[in-house]
Amino acid sequence: MSAEGTAAARMTEALWTVSDATRAAFRDAMSRVLAAVHIVTTDGPKGRAGITASAVVSVSDDPPTVLFCINKNGRSAERFLGNGCFCVNTLASSDQWLADHFAGRSQMHPAERFTHGSWSTLATGAPVLKSALAVFDCRVTEVVTASTHSILIGAVVEARYAPGQSLAYLERAYRHI
Repeated sequence: MSAEGTAAARMTEALWTVSDATRAAFRDAMSRVLAAVHIVTTDGPKGRAGITASAVVSVSDDPPTVLFCINKNGRSAERFLGNGCFCVNTLASSDQWLADHFAGRSQMHPAERFTHGSWSTLATGAPVLKSALAVFDCRVTEVVTASTHSILIGAVVEARYAPGQSLAYLERAYRHI
């Protein structure tokens, strides 16, 4: 095995031998990183789905590209991967209740989630929350697997924005900014 291959094997092995204490410290440390709250949606041949996510990042503005991360074992992952599109809906502080529904924190069945809020569509057909502060309608250009998650990278085909107070998440609680 080459030196590069050996180093990569050691790195991979190190990922799987992290202690429970380190994992807990990581989760606690990440809870101190302020993040915008989004509902990421999809629709297409695999069906409609939506999740609450904070792992959303701008990749580039030339061309406009964003990414989000989804647990590859989650019940919505197959729909996002199979539909080839997604829409990032950045939430206004007034939509905190929707964030809870799409995060599975209510007794609402996932099929009922889109019966709340006002929804439309743009170019990809993924649901767009009309009250969102920012909307990024995307076609998937690449999927990268990293540990327990899939990273969906999307070319932005349409973007919209509106004024308002943002919903954020910090120290395991919502914040209004």
